[in-house]
Amino acid sequence: MPARVAPSNPTEPTNVQPIYSFPTVDEFARRHKAGTKAEFAADEKVVHDLNRKNLPYTAWVLAKLRQTRKRSEFFILVRPHADARLPAIGEIAKLRIVLGDDAQTRFWDARRVENPAGLFGVRAIDAAKLGAFVITVPNSDAHEALQPLSSAAHVDLELSSENAVHVNFMLIASEATKDSELGALELLHGPHANCTERQEHAFRWFVKLRDPEFFVDLHDALPHIRATLRQSSFANSKLGKMYASLNQQQKSAFLDGFRKMPCGICVLPGGPGAGKTHFNLFTIAMAQLHPMPGRNKRKTHQPERSAKVLFIVDMNSPVDDAANRMVRLYEDLGMAKQVIRMKGWGAEVKLSHKLNEAEDAAAAHGDVITVDFTNSFIRTIKAMALGPTVAAERSSRAPTLDEAAWRRYERYKATQYQEIDTFLATELWETDEVIPLRFRRLVYNLYRDTLAAADFVATTPVAAHNHFKGLFRPDLVYFDEAPHARELCNLIAIANFEPIAWIFCGDYRQTVPYVGSGGPDCENGFAAQMRISMMERAAKANVIKHELLINHRSFGGLHQLASDLFYQKKMTSATDTDTVPLIRMRRYLRNLAGRQCCKVPRLVVSINECQKAKMDGTSCYNPQHTRWVMNRVHELLADPKFLQARRQELGTILIISPYKRAYEQYKKEIKKLPRWARERVEARTVDVVQGYEADFVFLDFVKEKSTQFLDNPNRLCVAVTRARIGEIILVHPDMPKSSTFRHKNMYLNRMYHWCKLHNQVVTLDDDPEDIAIPMLDPGRPTIADFSEDDIEYVDGVPVEIRSSMSETESGSESVQEFADLKSIARKVSMSSTSGQSQRSCGGHVTGHSALSGPDSFGIEHGKTLQNLGSFFTAE
Repeated sequence: MPARVAPSNPTEPTNVQPIYSFPTVDEFARRHKAGTKAEFAADEKVVHDLNRKNLPYTAWVLAKLRQTRKRSEFFILVRPHADARLPAIGEIAKLRIVLGDDAQTRFWDARRVENPAGLFGVRAIDAAKLGAFVITVPNSDAHEALQPLSSAAHVDLELSSENAVHVNFMLIASEATKDSELGALELLHGPHANCTERQEHAFRWFVKLRDPEFFVDLHDALPHIRATLRQSSFANSKLGKMYASLNQQQKSAFLDGFRKMPCGICVLPGGPGAGKTHFNLFTIAMAQLHPMPGRNKRKTHQPERSAKVLFIVDMNSPVDDAANRMVRLYEDLGMAKQVIRMKGWGAEVKLSHKLNEAEDAAAAHGDVITVDFTNSFIRTIKAMALGPTVAAERSSRAPTLDEAAWRRYERYKATQYQEIDTFLATELWETDEVIPLRFRRLVYNLYRDTLAAADFVATTPVAAHNHFKGLFRPDLVYFDEAPHARELCNLIAIANFEPIAWIFCGDYRQTVPYVGSGGPDCENGFAAQMRISMMERAAKANVIKHELLINHRSFGGLHQLASDLFYQKKMTSATDTDTVPLIRMRRYLRNLAGRQCCKVPRLVVSINECQKAKMDGTSCYNPQHTRWVMNRVHELLADPKFLQARRQELGTILIISPYKRAYEQYKKEIKKLPRWARERVEARTVDVVQGYEADFVFLDFVKEKSTQFLDNPNRLCVAVTRARIGEIILVHPDMPKSSTFRHKNMYLNRMYHWCKLHNQVVTLDDDPEDIAIPMLDPGRPTIADFSEDDIEYVDGVPVEIRSSMSETESGSESVQEFADLKSIARKVSMSSTSGQSQRSCGGHVTGHSALSGPDSFGIEHGKTLQNLGSFFTAE
């Protein structure tokens, strides 16, 4: 067991109770500085302990990516170790090959990249689980162990123990995040503070959340916003129609929320499916629609420019998504703006496609044997490992800083950048340095010029702190998903930039800052403090004036559970309740539950006599749950009328579990599906599912005993807000009986009993072993048209509603559902005739499923359709 990590200051107390309202800035700084140091001391300790173990990893050297006069790069796959994690994608480490007899190579630089092995005929049971790395080896260290498995004539690779090598990692504890967070604090507070008076006032309000020194009205700072809204032609413009599509809360936040911002800070929470990103992008487009005021180009000799925007998210994928969406929005609106997705200077130079080509060209004219890049396998790996090629770039994808810089170079190389052109042609690799310092300076200047000309830059906090100050001067700074970042991380936006306004968006009910140093093996007395976001403190201080809580995602009342449990019943729905896919989903769940009424398309399912979960290390899975869920997945995928709620596209499925082992088991089962089906089904753990949604969601709690780990309001809030038109929560029948569940799991208990109160809890028999599950044809299915047959009537009343109504039932839910169906009946096509015979789906003749409906098929109340032989009928 690793040694306990001591507090950063032995005099600090342990497990300090968090403060929501700080009495002084000094106390805020003391707590967060000590907590941050303890957090990264714990990281260093973990890395040190792992490096001492010299754990052996099985690996395969797949290909040589390139070779220059001084070094070569290889692509390798590494099998994860049971006792340690691999470096994350983008992380830098050192790697060496173990030769046997206590001999090893030197440690070489290694960088983890996306794993493309499954796309290129690599045959291994766990190929998709392997870590992919690019290693850089000096040619003087060339070793026979680096013999690649691939060649121009050999692309069908089978990974085995015979062609494997063994490697060790030397992990490197990155200090970039620590330096960025502590650096932001030092810029704003203490003896080395270096900020403007305006930044200092903003910082003090950020900490105390009271007594602002000044207010900012964005509509005054950018008066064209108000003027544009008053123009009669605005309503018919694309941006005007986008404004009209905003809901009332979004309009109120835009019109009033940006008017009286304390010290220029706007805190804007938004719930699931509330259109937070859509709102942000609209406000950015409005801010940039016309030039900034107060700039006379005759006097300043500078062209008029619109507001510049910096968009920060502390996760890479949302940064990419926001930048790409901004590109598409600019294109749609006809706004000629420069978007850049910034990854950091070091990464940009390393990923530079043009520099890579220059290296290869230099090697081709040298004395070494060059790599044969005609082979498509090696070429594709090179593109994935070293960055997307210019040729493969889509117009709707935001360019990286590197790509944008080289576009600028191509445009002005004959005038501004002649020296770069000379280096690329003749001098790049003539000196002993891999990249000459002069050339680095020229590239730096090119990037600086590119940033200065940018209109919208999306990046992470670390990149913003390390590289932007003085190079990009934004007029607006958006910090999206702000509650996901620690408070010192939020402060990077204030410490490094002085815009008109800082806008912090996100949902503090779903996410909290990540702190890994609060466990039993580590001593961080301020871990609890660091897990509280500024947005959560702002909510406690009652300084939040606007929230986006109109849910556009969930249909049929699925939002009500989260609204009641986590949003003080303030979250409402903007979705229709009478779509045909929703009606069919209610029917599916109602038949699955033995004709129990399902006005809200959610079931909490327990399986009779369910087996216990199986432990695998520290995680677990339940094979019986997995089998039952995958049977339901087959049913849904086999139905050509399982469609998305709003569009004529096939429905999607998301499977969520709190346990990594259960997630891995579902991933394994999903891989058995045809390719078209795999594209519609995804599995994720609760911790990484935020930002994802699907038409139907399965949430598997796996275990028969509840734990404190499960009773996390943020995790539960995320988990139960992913579904659009249907949800099944799978609970072991013994879990609600466990002592922890009854006495300690406040949130899980409330969730279960809320569903029970609303008649959403059912106990079902398991599927029999010999049940005939719909087979899925390899060919992609087509969408079936809806018809009047999808709503069946007896004496003018839908039969599925009649069968679900008991004589003692009040009928309120059923009457409303009947009204919904009557409304649908007016909209569906009358072209089909009733009484269609069964037909094959996907090449296989199938029987009735819960999607079919009528009682005349002998469905027994309270049971699944286990005696029907199969679960699906294509109507």
